[in-house]
Amino acid sequence: MKRIFYFFFTVLLSTAIKAQTSTKIDTTQFVAFYNYSVNTLDENGESVIDSLRLALLVGTRASYCTTVLTYNKDGRPSQEMINTFIMHHQNVTTDLEKNEVIAVEPIYPYRYESHEPLSQVNWKLTEDTMTICGLTYRQAIGKLYGNQWIVWYSEEIPLSAGPWKLRGLPGLIVKAEDSHGIHCFELYETKNEVRNIDLVNNPNYQRIDRKKLNKFKKKTFGN
Repeated sequence: MKRIFYFFFTVLLSTAIKAQTSTKIDTTQFVAFYNYSVNTLDENGESVIDSLRLALLVGTRASYCTTVLTYNKDGRPSQEMINTFIMHHQNVTTDLEKNEVIAVEPIYPYRYESHEPLSQVNWKLTEDTMTICGLTYRQAIGKLYGNQWIVWYSEEIPLSAGPWKLRGLPGLIVKAEDSHGIHCFELYETKNEVRNIDLVNNPNYQRIDRKKLNKFKKKTFGN
């Protein structure tokens, strides 16, 4: 089974990079690394937790959230590569200058690309705080796409960014959980590194509306 996943993932990757071009849109101020976990069910209906490591490249006018495998340009077969494939992880570019979010998601044998205006989450800042390693984190609660998120952010890292499409607070989001207990992002490292944040243009990507893509996924994969 693993060999089949490796084959599919390799074919998908090789198809994605053909004829693609990239344009630099920003330079990183730092890179934040998150553990992303999803509470889900296996083929037997048993509870399991799938997980990935994510890298968030943060600039002043754009950010890019991808897997650590992609960040490290690591194409070696691994369980994490399988998880990337079966979890249909989205690479998300947030372009603040154009007020746009671009998400690219692999669903074999295609990659789907959606464009949408930058969502403005109406965050409610609470009085709750927590302290880890001498740093104080504050809590905020807000809704995105109808789901409620409880997040913790650090004003000591004053760039407004976070994993996936979560952002808009006066500091970096260090932890985020949805109210159903399904999704969880948790920061485990930051790195001061200068890298380009590039916008990829690939004619092989299938352009699709985000809502239509979600309907397609629910029909194809279930809940």
